[in-house]
Amino acid sequence: MNNEVLQKDAGRLIARFSSCRILVVGDIMLDEYVFGTVGRISPEAPVPVVAVTRDARVPGGAANVALNLSGLKVSVELAGLAGTDPAGRYLTQALRKTGIGVSAVVQDPDRPTTLKTRVIAHGQQVVRVDREKSGPSSRKTRDALIKRIFALLEKVQGVVLSDYRKGVLSAELVKEVTKAAREKGIFVAVDPKQTDFSWYKGCTIITPNKKEAEAALGGKEFRSDLEVLEGGKELVRRTGAQAVLVTRGEEGMSLVERGRKDCFHIPAIARQVFDVTGAGDTAIGTLAACLAAGASMRDAAMFANIAAGVVVGEVGTSPITSEKLIHAARAAKQDGSE
Repeated sequence: MNNEVLQKDAGRLIARFSSCRILVVGDIMLDEYVFGTVGRISPEAPVPVVAVTRDARVPGGAANVALNLSGLKVSVELAGLAGTDPAGRYLTQALRKTGIGVSAVVQDPDRPTTLKTRVIAHGQQVVRVDREKSGPSSRKTRDALIKRIFALLEKVQGVVLSDYRKGVLSAELVKEVTKAAREKGIFVAVDPKQTDFSWYKGCTIITPNKKEAEAALGGKEFRSDLEVLEGGKELVRRTGAQAVLVTRGEEGMSLVERGRKDCFHIPAIARQVFDVTGAGDTAIGTLAACLAAGASMRDAAMFANIAAGVVVGEVGTSPITSEKLIHAARAAKQDGSE
């Protein structure tokens, strides 16, 4: 595939990330990983007994999008809700340590911080335990969040809406933030979870995976590149977006842009897939960084694909970094896989 982006100096674009500032708005979570080994089956039930060797906690959800942007040396502000519990305190402290702005993270005493615990043995996920309370927040909390978001719009070049359907991104909030951003000439990139894409009307680009795009079109299956193109055009029409980037797993990504008749198909580059956790966060974070740095939609989509290919080759939620992205982009150029 003849790809113009890899004929350029990837380092030049990535170097511009450090002068960019992006606001991430969405459902903030804490991801907990419990690693261990399995040597026997429990006598109490037919389940493996995991002998824990180590554990780790990392920001997840919208916070993982922020981590990916921070890893690319982008200045990041994060907006969302966290509980007043120990998980919430740990989460905000961890974000501060990475330099991510948390002035728009509103503490909500009425809901716990979303905590997802994954038990992993021998590189394989055994079970996941979720502790959360989904649903809309109170009017007072929502108004406080909106106020802080609007204050930050004056300082950023782009907004990422990271929707995990936990209640932060209500239809009202999305509409108000999108409208305010458009009035300021700021792009809005959306990682969607709603099946009704009218929620995201007026945004710049939407990055659904294949199943999400199919669900948004009433369950219509994408069995060919042509059907992806037709579906993408319909989603662009319904939302008024400039583009839709459909992530298709081992089939790569497909970019459909307003005003273009063709679909830009990008093959996957991952050599081995160990864990897809957080790949969507990496993709939209990298896409947003590229757009803020002045890249075209197609160039931004190419780098998003490369970045996603890097993180799925690592176990657990592993943010991209500028160094990893440069290395992967140069490797893709050298082996001609792009």
